Amino acid sequence: MRKILHLTIYIFTAIAFTSCMNDEVLPVSPVDLFGSRGVFIVNEGNYLYGNSTLSYYDINTKEVINDIFSAANGIPLGDVAYNMVIRNGKGYLVVNNSGCVHVIDANTILLEKTIEGLTSPRNILFLNDNTALVSDLYARGISIVNVMSSEVVGKIKTGSLSMPFYQHPTENLLRIGNRIFTNCWSYDNKVLVIDAESLTVIDSVEVGIQPMQMVADANGKIWVMNDGGYFGSPFGAEKPSLMRLNAQTLEVELRLNFASQMDRVGQMATNPAGDTLYYICNHLYRMPVNSEMLAPTPFVSRSGRNFRALGVDLATGTVFISDASDYMSEGDIYVYTSTGVAVDTFRVGVIPTNFCFN
Repeated sequence: MRKILHLTIYIFTAIAFTSCMNDEVLPVSPVDLFGSRGVFIVNEGNYLYGNSTLSYYDINTKEVINDIFSAANGIPLGDVAYNMVIRNGKGYLVVNNSGCVHVIDANTILLEKTIEGLTSPRNILFLNDNTALVSDLYARGISIVNVMSSEVVGKIKTGSLSMPFYQHPTENLLRIGNRIFTNCWSYDNKVLVIDAESLTVIDSVEVGIQPMQMVADANGKIWVMNDGGYFGSPFGAEKPSLMRLNAQTLEVELRLNFASQMDRVGQMATNPAGDTLYYICNHLYRMPVNSEMLAPTPFVSRSGRNFRALGVDLATGTVFISDASDYMSEGDIYVYTSTGVAVDTFRVGVIPTNFCFN
């Protein structure tokens, strides 16, 4: 039987629920993940509730540790945790509404420092061991961060704060060669192209309305999932779509529209070889990256679930997908082999939204 560990920490500092904490006052209670291989699940929680959590699933033992950040540090993770990246043994946890990035030891989960001074951070991309870029929903610019000093040392301007749409917000960050690509989701329809040397925007590609996620495949092509906006949006609305971009020529090679404006699209991921694309549109689908049409049948049927996050273990090809339930209750994670065989299910925090494999 798999064992699920719910670690509850009683917090007496109310201000911690909506802000980033000073690591000088934290109690030390390290977790031991040395030698473990697994996946971190970032549970974003509800906006302004400060109920974000971090879960960990050991792939070999199938043991689950929920609230692992709070267990190690004695404080809550923050308000709307959104993304996690591991580099050089450190975990970088992007906490959107708290405006910060927590830096933890990936083995003990102890908080080492916090990068602050961010407006509404979303995703992080490392240029090298010293410098990272952090995208932002509201800042209309990408922050350049010195991760050693934890300082924001510059900004790539992507738009203005003028009405009506405050363009351009930034989401995912992909590097292909000497170019960095970022999709502009909220009230927008652009993918921006940034020169990796000068760190300036040099071009853009018009895609569908509200490009919500991007991934790169083995051919160096970029797949963009557009959610199509919503009925009554001042920016307009259309059917959600999946597009393939040529990263060299910036040509839109393929646009595949989904059947209805009511279709709920979501995250994407590739298999370890990069020749197969997984994507959420109500159900979970997969298709060859050389295909010219959408997958005709689901890889995994939704069956009443509310699919949210998607991740593929690049070591094994195992597929992880989350069910956000009603967006207020704890969510569930479903694990499948690369052939679609269900192998495990476990419960995590509220709105599981990102997977990070160690």
